[in-house]
Amino acid sequence: MSSLGDLAEQGVQLFNAGDVEGLVDLYTEDATRVTPFGTFKGRAAIHEAASREKAAFPDRTMTVDVYVEQGDTIAVEYTFVGTHTGPLAMPDGTELPPTGKRVEFKGMELLQLRDGKAVVDHDYWDNMAIAGQLGILPEAAT
Repeated sequence: MSSLGDLAEQGVQLFNAGDVEGLVDLYTEDATRVTPFGTFKGRAAIHEAASREKAAFPDRTMTVDVYVEQGDTIAVEYTFVGTHTGPLAMPDGTELPPTGKRVEFKGMELLQLRDGKAVVDHDYWDNMAIAGQLGILPEAAT
C-alpha cells in the first residue's frame, strides 16, 4: 500500500478506536470537511463535529469497501455501523435524543491531501436512509 493508502488505513483505525484527537491530527490546520450535516472549517470545527458524532454513536465502526487513489486524492467507499445511544446533532441545529437503534449505511469520502494531511474532505451519505433506520420518518416514507 502507498503512503496515501497507509494514511487512509490509519484514519480508519483511529476512527474505529474512537480516537478523535488522533483522527483530527490527520487534517491540516486550515482543512475543510463537508458533510450532509454541514461544512466544518479548521481543526477545531472538525474536532467538534467528530466529537458529536462519536457521542451519538460511541460504538461506531467504519469498514473500507473500495479505495482508490490518484495523485494527492483518495476516494474511499465505506460501510458505517453504529448504535444511536447519544444525542445526534441534526443539520437544522436541533438534537435527536438517543433512539437505541442500530444504523448501517454506505458512504463515500473524497480527500485531497497536502503534505501528507487532509486539506479538503467531502463525505457523502444518505441522510434519508439513516432517518428511516432511526425511525424518524413517517411510516409511509420508509
